Amino acid sequence: MITIENVLAVEKDIESVWKFFNDVSSMAGCVPTCKSFRVVDENTVDCDLRLKLGLIPLDSKARVMITNRSGNRHLEARGETEPGEITKKFGKVASETKTKLHIILDLEEYGPNRTKVHFRIHADALGQMKRIYESIISGQRAKLEAQFVANVEKVLGAKVVIEGLPKESEQAASG
Repeated sequence: MITIENVLAVEKDIESVWKFFNDVSSMAGCVPTCKSFRVVDENTVDCDLRLKLGLIPLDSKARVMITNRSGNRHLEARGETEPGEITKKFGKVASETKTKLHIILDLEEYGPNRTKVHFRIHADALGQMKRIYESIISGQRAKLEAQFVANVEKVLGAKVVIEGLPKESEQAASG
């Protein structure tokens, strides 16, 4: 399983940040790899995604649904991707492209106008897709994170800073 995890500090009150992350169209529009999306309902969005592996564009379609909201501070979403038209042309990759997603978001109030956002994305990819995602993430992670932060800053109209992994995650990653 591939995990992307980080902590952000947002210069905005917690209620505004909660509202933003609960709006599937706002969130989908901020995902760096999302080329287009369609809102199905208040909890569900269908996205057309595109990643690049070197010069090779890999596309996929994802359906993501918010599955749990707790106390205006915790949100979970689950989804699944399948190959897009370009990816289907790559033989074995096309047959191993289902990826299950689990997104977890926790908010903490730092002050009246500052919110900590701890997010985790778990992607359970199989076979070739797992290797492809690992390669893309190791090579493009910083760029994708910076683009996501810039998109969130623009939509929220607030400064967003990457603080890094929480202490317990750093210890787990190094031990």
